[in-house]
Amino acid sequence: MVAGFFRNNDKLGYILLPIAAIFVWAFSLILPPFHQVSEVKTSFIYSIFLSNSSVNLFLGFNLLFSIANGYLISFVCTKHEISDKQNFLPGFFFILFTGLLNLSGAFHPIIPASTVVLIALLRLFSIYREEISLSEVFDASFLLSLAALFYAPVIVFVFVPFIAMLILKPFKIREWFLSLLGLFTPLILASALLFMSNKDYLYYWQIIHDTVIPIHALSFGKGTFLIHTAVVICFFLSIIYMLGRSKSQKIKTQKVKHVLLWMFVLGFLSVFVISESHFFIGALVLIQLSIFIGDYIGGTKKNGLREFLTLLFLVAYVCSNLQAVGYL
Repeated sequence: MVAGFFRNNDKLGYILLPIAAIFVWAFSLILPPFHQVSEVKTSFIYSIFLSNSSVNLFLGFNLLFSIANGYLISFVCTKHEISDKQNFLPGFFFILFTGLLNLSGAFHPIIPASTVVLIALLRLFSIYREEISLSEVFDASFLLSLAALFYAPVIVFVFVPFIAMLILKPFKIREWFLSLLGLFTPLILASALLFMSNKDYLYYWQIIHDTVIPIHALSFGKGTFLIHTAVVICFFLSIIYMLGRSKSQKIKTQKVKHVLLWMFVLGFLSVFVISESHFFIGALVLIQLSIFIGDYIGGTKKNGLREFLTLLFLVAYVCSNLQAVGYL
């Protein structure tokens, strides 16, 4: 019944998404790591504005951004016809998956960065078949660059506007130049802020540089097996599901999913060069995984399979968290 609640026609999901976020947040309260403020070296905005904030403030931010992200990702999916209408499962899975980041501390900068990325995608996907999309391209590029100031590894997504323009519409040189301007504008503003504050005006670039290390092997920590296995299996099933429906889906839906696949590739490859390690390997693919898996589980006509896979994720999530902190 869990999946059925989020895949309905009476807008019940609008109420259930914040309830799901509260349950994930409340469950994290029993985990010791969630009550501490971890040292963050991957966020320019964190280091400038939030470095001395209290744990209670971060706990509040965590809940608010989780709810906002759940609504945003579901809105992106429905507005741009990525998944069926009234399918709130992408939002539910995103809330669940980002809950895995709570093992890093009370608040992780990738959570607000994901909010900015989702707003950027909302603007970027609007360029499909538009004759002129100057404002949309600039806004999306600006927001993706801004997201990198929230969480430095998001810098890998600066290529996404150009990939989207190649896939979603004919080539327009003005849009490409405006996209470049959008990418540089937040960095220029950050440099001006640092200069006026008598600080190194390229401090944010040092943060981005420090997050990258030579190619390294993946390391899986205690308790990661269940959740990684569930995600990998369902992601491959979702790709097979997407390919099987490609001929019956709208052209826009197909193209938008291709952009998301390229985003997945960029996020996945970044795992091998990012110095920061997470409980869930691949924090930069959480948006893409949530959309594809939510679309697959929400779109399958087999109610039993839909409920089984959703319960599988819930069990894997709970057990993995409890194993990670030594409760199991």
